[in-house]
Amino acid sequence: MKLFLLFAFLSFASLNAEVVSLESGWTFQQEGETESRPILVGVSLVDQGYQVPIRGKYRLKIPVSVLPESSQAIYMDRVHSADQTFWNGSVIGSTGSFTPEYYAYWHKVRYYEIPISLLKQGENELVVDVECRETQFRCGLFRSVPIFGSQDQIKDKMIFEDVNQILIAALFFGIFLQQAIGYALNRSSKSGLYLAGTAVFFVGWRLPVLNKIHFLMIHPEILVRLLFFCQFLFPVFIMLFVHTLFDRRITKLAVITFFLDIVLGFIQLFSMDPDSRFYLVYLWYILLAIKVPILVQLLAKNYKKTAEAIVVSLGALVATFFGIADVITDVVTGKNSYLTQYGILTFLFAGVFAIALQSARTRRELRNLNESLEMLVTLRTQELHKQFKLLHDDLVIAAGLQSKLIPPMEFRHHSLSVASVFMPMEKIGGDYFDYYIHEDGSISFLLCDVLGHGIAAALIASMLKVNFLEIAPKEKDPATFLLELNLKMLPVVEKNYITAVACHFDLKKSIIKYSVMGHPSPFFMNVVSNSLAPLPGRGPIMGWKKDILVETFSRDLKSGDRFFFYTDGITESQNKSRELYGESRLKEQLVGGLNLSISELNEKIKNDIRKFAFRLSDDVTYFTIDIK
Repeated sequence: MKLFLLFAFLSFASLNAEVVSLESGWTFQQEGETESRPILVGVSLVDQGYQVPIRGKYRLKIPVSVLPESSQAIYMDRVHSADQTFWNGSVIGSTGSFTPEYYAYWHKVRYYEIPISLLKQGENELVVDVECRETQFRCGLFRSVPIFGSQDQIKDKMIFEDVNQILIAALFFGIFLQQAIGYALNRSSKSGLYLAGTAVFFVGWRLPVLNKIHFLMIHPEILVRLLFFCQFLFPVFIMLFVHTLFDRRITKLAVITFFLDIVLGFIQLFSMDPDSRFYLVYLWYILLAIKVPILVQLLAKNYKKTAEAIVVSLGALVATFFGIADVITDVVTGKNSYLTQYGILTFLFAGVFAIALQSARTRRELRNLNESLEMLVTLRTQELHKQFKLLHDDLVIAAGLQSKLIPPMEFRHHSLSVASVFMPMEKIGGDYFDYYIHEDGSISFLLCDVLGHGIAAALIASMLKVNFLEIAPKEKDPATFLLELNLKMLPVVEKNYITAVACHFDLKKSIIKYSVMGHPSPFFMNVVSNSLAPLPGRGPIMGWKKDILVETFSRDLKSGDRFFFYTDGITESQNKSRELYGESRLKEQLVGGLNLSISELNEKIKNDIRKFAFRLSDDVTYFTIDIK
């Protein structure tokens, strides 16, 4: 597109004789001198022997053989001076301001229209009054040879220059949008974000070059500060892009240059004279020279390791070549050819290509990793299924064994009737209950709750069974029974402490004796009097220590007495709102079931727990005893 516009512009200009180059015939008269001296345009006043500060007038005689039908214009490119331009003694335009409020609006193009009324047939005089006070400026008409002619043709030249810069800016801005949006959507790598920053800061650097930007009445100082601020920061983003692309640690030297670039860039946002700004630019050149070997070293370490390293290296090589050429041209002639933008554009395209290559490789590696992971997951799943089946089968066997270890208590013994419920949280549980009928007809009961649930608790429960079978035949007193059981369980209990309640029913003497070790107190009821109360007495938990005190309590038995023994799995059951079933609900069920048989009461409580609880949080075990 750019080459096409250039060809069209040159073809159009060659066919049109209304635009002429004002290359020769110029004179310059410095303020304080009486005579004008021949001078060259396209070459700065400083390079022709003049010393800053400079104040003087360019003069040129321009013959006009035939008066044109449309307005004319003069184009003098950008001038490192304040100027006021006259045509036949009349002011046709000015840029900047002279002393005492001197300001050289050096980055604005000098394009001045010449009304037809000021033109005369024959010889016309062009006078350009200039003032230059900056030692770092070239001063005068030096960037190009002025041209004179048709206003439309000269505007076309300016439009071509703008289109050229707009195309470059559009390409940069497109890269910025593509990378910024990609980073915002993917959040994968910071390299794309830094590449986007490089593009947008370079656009900000080249924005003041646009001719049209100066017709928007933007204050010139804003454009100058934007230009230098963006110029100082965009190399930082280039370096950050390369570092993040290769996941390299930033060296201390690079960090120092980044910091200085940022500091100098923010200093450029403040008001200062042009000389000071250009002194800071020279410092920027030094920092840029330091960055080049850092960049070269970084690329050299990764060259040929990955395809993106080769691509970025080639782009950096092109950018470095154009950048060096641009700096040399600017320092030697003062005429910035804007070569850097082509080098940076090449580098950015290389960066985009490198990120695409990196993303493609990452996706390929991720796809391979996913395939390997899926295969591994499949194998692991199959293995887990096998292990689960083995574990499930073992648990089923263990549950069957435990059901044999825990006797179903649904029987009558003389005037005593008993019914039990056992609901383990898992297939096997840590609750244990048992009974033993002595030779004299009395009967002992034991209810234990091992802390925790599952296999470990079930193993401890099986040990309780073994010890119960050993102690129960020879010991009727509940306290003595629990003390001996505690001694036997101490060596095997670590963290799985045990709560227990033991009782002995002497049906001939109509008396019950019981002892409690950290267990919920059993409830005592009487069907005749409709009374309900917990049995008094508590004690320390089992398996905690050797020397403990356990007390035996007793009470007389009467017809209509009912006893309810339970583990805390009932009261600690929770619903979906994490509300506990609690002791109060259990009491309501017991009171409401006084007229029911013990089997019906047990079933009523079980149904209510299942209705209330979202899931069991512990093993649930209880049994009810009636005395007739």
